[in-house]
Amino acid sequence: MSCVLTLKENIIPANVLFMKNLCISLAFLATSLLQGQDLPGTATTLPGASTTVAPEPKPAGEGQPGDVPPPPQKIVLDAAAVKEIEDVVKTNVHAMAKRNVNLVLDTIHPESPLVESSKDMLTYIFARLQLRYTLQRIEVKEVKPGEAQVEVLQVTQKLSGNAAFRDNRIKLLHTLKRDGQKWKIYSSEALMIEYLKY
Repeated sequence: MSCVLTLKENIIPANVLFMKNLCISLAFLATSLLQGQDLPGTATTLPGASTTVAPEPKPAGEGQPGDVPPPPQKIVLDAAAVKEIEDVVKTNVHAMAKRNVNLVLDTIHPESPLVESSKDMLTYIFARLQLRYTLQRIEVKEVKPGEAQVEVLQVTQKLSGNAAFRDNRIKLLHTLKRDGQKWKIYSSEALMIEYLKY
């Protein structure tokens, strides 16, 4: 709260003193009224004895608020299954480099939605381009009965050909499914593609 005093030549000094005292009194009255009030968020004492309530214990495995979750456990995969899955991916890439449509199709699951489009795409690419495929990383992410996921980082470069192609590095997530006793690529998802600049 503020009071503004305007002095003019025709105001009597007693009036000025009165106004000054009025402003001071109003300011004092306002602050004294606020001191008796509880402000939001301040503690208030209530009648009766104080009690402490202990939090209910959490079941095992559930963290408390503020607890840091434990690091994820490393999933141990069957070494034979991992090798078999990696071999399917390597065979697929080798067949692409050799421009062998039948060998590429042999690595793709017969029930995959990719079968027909892959056949047409491979025929088109192999007739027009010579590409180099380099596997930089293969990581089997998960193996479940009948299904597996593998992440692949691959570089593809144009060696020759009359079709437009941009060299790239691509991260793929292949889902493989069992076809009898063999793992085969069922679907592929591009997670990242980076076009290379030279």
